[in-house]
Amino acid sequence: MKSCCISVTYSIRITSMNTATIHTLLCLEHQPVAIGSNPKEVTLFIDIGVKLNFDSVIQATGNFNGSNCIGNGSFGATYKAEISPGLLVAIKRLTVGWFEGVQRFDAEIKTLGRLRHQNVVTLIGYHASETKMFLVYNYIPGGNLEKFIQDRSTRDVEWQILYKIALHVARAVAYLHDQCFPRVVHRDVKPSNILLDNDLNAYLSGFGLARILDKAEIHDTTRVDVSDKADVYGYGVVILELLSDKNALDLSFSSYEIKFNIIGQALMLLREGRANEFFAPGLWDAGPHDDLMEVLHLAVVCTDNSLSVRPTMNEVVRRLNKLKPPSC
Repeated sequence: MKSCCISVTYSIRITSMNTATIHTLLCLEHQPVAIGSNPKEVTLFIDIGVKLNFDSVIQATGNFNGSNCIGNGSFGATYKAEISPGLLVAIKRLTVGWFEGVQRFDAEIKTLGRLRHQNVVTLIGYHASETKMFLVYNYIPGGNLEKFIQDRSTRDVEWQILYKIALHVARAVAYLHDQCFPRVVHRDVKPSNILLDNDLNAYLSGFGLARILDKAEIHDTTRVDVSDKADVYGYGVVILELLSDKNALDLSFSSYEIKFNIIGQALMLLREGRANEFFAPGLWDAGPHDDLMEVLHLAVVCTDNSLSVRPTMNEVVRRLNKLKPPSC
């Protein structure tokens, strides 16, 4: 596999200035650099221009003070931390015992640390000991897609923005599946694991359930296909939520049969010729109708019960590229 450098964006707050964005060219072969010594070693994958060690991380989070908490997930809480004046990072504190031992944690995290894509959050470094484990990510200031969907009823969002988010997420998942070695299956593609910056560019995060495919699995096409297609299904559900402004298990579905969900609603409305009712208020009226219907059909096929019917994420990207609005 050829090495390549891809521009990665992360946001910083400069004192006495507005929010600024710096673009750093990062290579896939970038070797991790360890700072300090055990049990306070912090391994870095990226030089961010300031000293970063265990003590500075603990201090910047206020010893993981709740006031700095910006999110909670299945594997731990995430904190905003100002490592130096103006430089913000996100620290994900992991529940000790999440991995089966520090050595396995080291091996898998070092693989994730090599991921470099403009729509995947950047893992800056990590710490792993018997008592504490945390990851250091670039800080994305705009919250996550789940909150964006929840708040969208308070503002008009153009189709071009929704399309951009859908394309960014598709590119990120396609990168994990087909451009990484070893390949990575995310296994938890959902709105809360998609972050947005202030320009509503999307970044895939939440690699807590990520599975690194070993060589045996890569050659076993059946196992790889099952894993890949689980991410495709998750992506399809994300797009349905994005189009409808509804959660996958929205309470409005309770009036239908048991286990009825957002996929069932989309299929029902398509079957009855009422697909326009699926879209968020105002979205269908603003159009374009052909593009909206194409993306709805794409999301539905991504969630098909048959794995063979679901497209690959590269196929999803190709179909979305054909729809590219003029302003995107």
